[in-house]
Amino acid sequence: MSFNTEIGPEETKVFLEEAEELLQLLDENIIKLENDKENPRTIQEIFRAAHTLKGSSAMLGHQRMTEVAHAMETLLDKLRNKKLELNSLIVDALLCGIDAIKSLTQEVVTLCDGQTDVQAIVNQLAIASEKTAQGESPSGDNHNAGQVSIADQGMALDEEAQHKLSDAVAAGLTAYRIRVSILPGSEWKAVRSMQALGALGNKGTVVASQPSMAEIEQEKAGEELRVIFCTDRPAEEIRSALKSISDITEVQVTVFTARAGQAGRETAGENNGNGQAQTSSGGQGLDPRGAADQPKLEGLQSIRVDVKVLDGLMNMVEELVIDRSRIGLVGKMLEGRYPDDDLVSDLIGTSNHIIKVVNELHQDIMKVRMVPINLVFNKLPRLVRDLAQKQDKSLDLILLGGETELDRTIIEQISDPLIHLLRNAVDHGIESPAARKAAHKPQKAKITLTAFQEEGHVFITLEDDGAGIDPQKIKRAAVKKGMITQEAADKLTENEAINLIFAAGMSTASQVTEVSGRGVGMDIVRTNIERLNGSVSINTELGRGTTFTIKLPLTLAVFQGLMVSIKSETYIIPLASVLETLGIEAESISSVLCEEVMNLRDEIIPLLRLDAVLGLSDHSGHQGKCYVIVVKGDNKRVGIVVDGLMDQQEFVIKPVARHIGDIKGIAGATILGDGQVALILDIPVLIKIAEKSGKTEKKVAVGAAR
Repeated sequence: MSFNTEIGPEETKVFLEEAEELLQLLDENIIKLENDKENPRTIQEIFRAAHTLKGSSAMLGHQRMTEVAHAMETLLDKLRNKKLELNSLIVDALLCGIDAIKSLTQEVVTLCDGQTDVQAIVNQLAIASEKTAQGESPSGDNHNAGQVSIADQGMALDEEAQHKLSDAVAAGLTAYRIRVSILPGSEWKAVRSMQALGALGNKGTVVASQPSMAEIEQEKAGEELRVIFCTDRPAEEIRSALKSISDITEVQVTVFTARAGQAGRETAGENNGNGQAQTSSGGQGLDPRGAADQPKLEGLQSIRVDVKVLDGLMNMVEELVIDRSRIGLVGKMLEGRYPDDDLVSDLIGTSNHIIKVVNELHQDIMKVRMVPINLVFNKLPRLVRDLAQKQDKSLDLILLGGETELDRTIIEQISDPLIHLLRNAVDHGIESPAARKAAHKPQKAKITLTAFQEEGHVFITLEDDGAGIDPQKIKRAAVKKGMITQEAADKLTENEAINLIFAAGMSTASQVTEVSGRGVGMDIVRTNIERLNGSVSINTELGRGTTFTIKLPLTLAVFQGLMVSIKSETYIIPLASVLETLGIEAESISSVLCEEVMNLRDEIIPLLRLDAVLGLSDHSGHQGKCYVIVVKGDNKRVGIVVDGLMDQQEFVIKPVARHIGDIKGIAGATILGDGQVALILDIPVLIKIAEKSGKTEKKVAVGAAR
């Protein structure tokens, strides 16, 4: 075994959690870096993550993981010091290194060596690292070394400059040393020096200069200006801005490394090429980011909490929410029975306070469960890059609204549908380079994934600028697979035809590939989203692209619902499915082809009688007034006929499958204020059951659940 198995379980757990975070950060930032090669902040974050992984794996005694992390760190150090220019070979090598470390972390879990060929990965990283251009200066103007010597650039920083440098670098900026040469004999040396500092000030933070601004204003300027400067701009942009100033003949831009000097002052040190700097006066080496970046216990703003602890807290709060309803109901009953009793008044006051506290506690716990959708989004660029490479397609994935928050349970379950929609967009939506060229489209396609909150829901849109969906092609595929008849296909509207892609077994791919073509996936996408009380819709234009829109509730643990009565039993309909409620007379119900319908503002709405669908009794029709709840499911509007409307309030959903089995049409159960159990109806599933039977006599055996 190639690692230390005597490390305790707590240390191992911390290592695995940290490794998972660092690997995710590496995965995200390497893809980001591929699209923004000159971003020093991203390179620095990647380097630090690889360095931390190397140190953690070495502490664990996992030598093979340390070797891979060290090889990645060496390659990244050359990128960081601009000795190497990023290319696809380097990106591929780094991604392979990440995949190898992911496999090696599993060895820590299984406590046995895996099959990862570490030497092959290290060799691949070494080959990519050897692509350094020999003798080239990263600055383009300095044809000597990539880092100038202390003798050339020795510059003392006072306390104010040290603080300014630490704050800037801690904020993620890169520190540079800049040397500007001014034309000998120029009569405008002070003016040119002032112009140079002004140009730098527009692009970042000037930490210190020699001569200083005060000296320049006193005309104490020579033929050379030296500056310590922090920015997030690329070195080439800085150099170009300075060289555009008249009388400036040469500009050198090199990475600055801070070192502690004597008497608490700092001097510029020279990087020796392996990430370590040499001190000029025997001082202690400091990290370039400075002490401001070191963790401070007193400033700790967050802690790790096991998910099981949060789930336990949530369960207890859910019980309190149920009791809250009970307390409120009992309080009203006592107040009605003893309106003038002082003890009852005190009890009601106390119960109202408890209800208020429970409400606040519930809201706070819900906030803890809310996590940004970036947890899903950030894993997608790597997936899209790999798929695009396999299919020789060029595209940009744009992620917007990643800070939008959703319940952790929904985040866990929305990942697979989003992945499939993305794979579908890359495979089916985006055309080949030749097809895009023939259609006069940009060679690089674009896929945009956006999340935002609106009206108590989260919306996720996936938009591509591809070929769009051809409804005629969908119809032909459905007829060919025997899913519908040609006659039925001819009667479909374009929107109905397009929605056939969600049918089980539907695929328009001409051949089976690694990505698609087997006719599975899109039906599961819709099923999984509707299981979350959400919906998915499509908007497409042939030749222009397609947009999928997913609508989700913020949380699944607690929801707003409408209480209805059916044959003296109480059921809950999720309010997210309800469009409107109506009271109508029985005479308003008509029959078309043996199916009940109603006319709602000149629109024919099919009716669904829940007493018949749920098998509560033999339906004999309603006499007099009844109630219709208009709901939307599977992109269809349906009217649900019930005996009575009771109340609208917040409910805690409890799973019932483990107690009574999985019953179609029942999403779960809840406990009412009077202690009774009420079943929560799964509206999309009930509509499908009714549609499949072709009439409302299809029954669901919920009687056994009682």
